[in-house]
Amino acid sequence: MDEQEIIAVLRAHVARSQSNGTGGEESESAPAPPARVDVSELDHLNAELWKLRNGVGQLNPRGAGVANRAVQVFKKLVQRSLSWYTRSLNDYHESVNRAIEYHAGALASLQRQVLQLGGGLPEVLQETLRTARRATQEQLAPYAPLFRELAPVLDLGCGRGEFLELLKREGVSAYGVDSDHLACQEAQRNSLKVVEADLFEHLTQLPDRSLGGIFAARVVEYLPPNRQVEMVALCASRLKPGGLLVLETLNPDSEFPFGRASHIDPSHIRALYPEVLKAMLESNGFGECTLSVLAPQQICVAGPSNGAEPAGANPGAAAVLAPIPLSRAASYAAIARRP
Repeated sequence: MDEQEIIAVLRAHVARSQSNGTGGEESESAPAPPARVDVSELDHLNAELWKLRNGVGQLNPRGAGVANRAVQVFKKLVQRSLSWYTRSLNDYHESVNRAIEYHAGALASLQRQVLQLGGGLPEVLQETLRTARRATQEQLAPYAPLFRELAPVLDLGCGRGEFLELLKREGVSAYGVDSDHLACQEAQRNSLKVVEADLFEHLTQLPDRSLGGIFAARVVEYLPPNRQVEMVALCASRLKPGGLLVLETLNPDSEFPFGRASHIDPSHIRALYPEVLKAMLESNGFGECTLSVLAPQQICVAGPSNGAEPAGANPGAAAVLAPIPLSRAASYAAIARRP
């Protein structure tokens, strides 16, 4: 087996592994079992490399005779003069062999761990994604009824389409735009209409007054100040009269550690304080603008608001759910209507 054959074996192995891992569309109800790697093929390849390594600098024997002995003496002289070159080749081949042995062992160990899980790893990952999707929808659910009778609605930075699915349940015609390729694929697998594009480019291409509503959750804090202003201006021009714009973002005024994420997360370029966002919306022609805490975030207060226990009550038996003021909310929403 020469070098070209070894490269061909490696390419075939990589192609086969990729086709086993991503060759078909995944099904939520029956995830495909993990692909098994043929480690014995790597062992065979490693053995062939050792043979090539041992053959570097070896003399080719010939039949007996004076001429052959003279040729062999000459070859040995040449061999000794080139030992500095063949030694480096031997070292290189040995390093390649050691690397293949290491990766073969790592693949075998990983395969054993996956098999010990009984092929349940993909299902565990699917359940984790489903749980995260439900949690996101729980946070976004209060916004969906606001867009009734306002079609079409555009979800900016729609991600995997959690809010689009809520709008679909409300019977609202909507679509989303996002630049994340994998997120768009996930949304499309759930039969949601998603455009894979930059949100500014997409808004620029839309006709004026063509949308009934625009929603964006956790988007503005990822934009620099000039682009935040540009986004609000584009939304104002693309909404019909009476159209609704809802922007949810992290609350930098929050008294809780969650609010600190707006400053700690390096991907958050500029957090928007509620007063600044409201002024930005009003300066772009939005007549009605309110700041609200609609996401279902509740703070449990032990006992009544005055701190006294009611007669006959068991201490700590029930907690009273208090409304959340804006200063204590981890996130807030600016809700504005186009005149």
